[in-house]
Amino acid sequence: MIWLKKILPPLIILVVAILVVSGLSFLRPKPESQAFTEPVAPKVKAMIAEPKPQQIMVHTQGTVRPKREIELASQVSGQIEFVSDIFVDGGFFKQGDVFLRLDDRDYKIEVIRAKSRVAEAEQLLATEQGRAFQAKREWRDLGNKAGNALFLRQPQLKAAEAAVEAAKADLDQAKLNLERTSIKAPFDGRVREVKVNLGQYLTTGKNVAQIFAIDAVEVRLPLTPSQSELLELPLTPDQVINLPVVLSTKMGEHRWQGNISRTDASIDPRSRVIYGIVEVPKPLDGDHPLMVGLFVNAEILGKQFEHVVAIPRMALYEKENVLVVTEGQQLTIQPVSVLQYRGGIAYVTGIQTGDVVLLDRPGYVVDGMKIEPVVETSDHLVAQQP
Repeated sequence: MIWLKKILPPLIILVVAILVVSGLSFLRPKPESQAFTEPVAPKVKAMIAEPKPQQIMVHTQGTVRPKREIELASQVSGQIEFVSDIFVDGGFFKQGDVFLRLDDRDYKIEVIRAKSRVAEAEQLLATEQGRAFQAKREWRDLGNKAGNALFLRQPQLKAAEAAVEAAKADLDQAKLNLERTSIKAPFDGRVREVKVNLGQYLTTGKNVAQIFAIDAVEVRLPLTPSQSELLELPLTPDQVINLPVVLSTKMGEHRWQGNISRTDASIDPRSRVIYGIVEVPKPLDGDHPLMVGLFVNAEILGKQFEHVVAIPRMALYEKENVLVVTEGQQLTIQPVSVLQYRGGIAYVTGIQTGDVVLLDRPGYVVDGMKIEPVVETSDHLVAQQP
């Protein structure tokens, strides 16, 4: 019984503890059940999409350059003895105007010598014609109808005729060289840079000036691949397209009309852009001439797209998505195609008529979350953008 005395007290204590704990648990007040309430949907500014046809305007920049520009060179040699007043940097000229005259005395002497050689050749030809006639008559008197070509002096006659032609060609060349001592303007234009002056000796092929025509100018406009997709560029031989272009200065105070008539033959391998060539005829007409070297902005009339929506640029989510609220006020992430950014406006496709597009973002974005849109008119929102 000794072991019973040792076990009994702890056992009694354990039973009493269990009873106390069970009693406390039974007497503890039960928590009241509460109904589940959904969190309040955040209010976010939104717009109702109204897709419309839109003709995209592509914006780029370029520098005005001449359509035709050449290095004017001397075709003969000689010392400059006359310089025109228009032969200065920036001088205007007309086709046929004389820029320079070289010392032409040697060329005049050569013309005289060439005339003398022509006279000698004609005299020799006349002599050979007479000899040939005499030989033909003598041969006929001998009773033969057919004669030997050498006896009839036919080779000598042909040689004399060729000598006359050669002498005349030399005379024409001498006259041409004499005429080339006057260096003339090949077209209406302007002098960019003068490279020679009075008294200087010129050799054949010496560059005397850099000149350009003023009947038309060009502007090379860089176009990225995304910009090229918005335009009907003439890229194949059968495409004859003139894209209207409006050129303007940086501040936009002056404007000129032109057309993209062609592109560069290849894509620039360094920048990966293609250059559209704008031609502007008669750039100096009007109150504000389009000067060579001027840096201009360009607006190009692009393709016509259907179902285009103009949204604030800040309404885009991760660049190529928008946040749309369904009829059940649930948030949906919808992909779109961005055609163009213009200032703070993005022109996109892929949004349906009546879609509610969020203009701001809630604190966090979860697909399917509840949103309470606060709708504003799209025209008002676009007008507020810079």
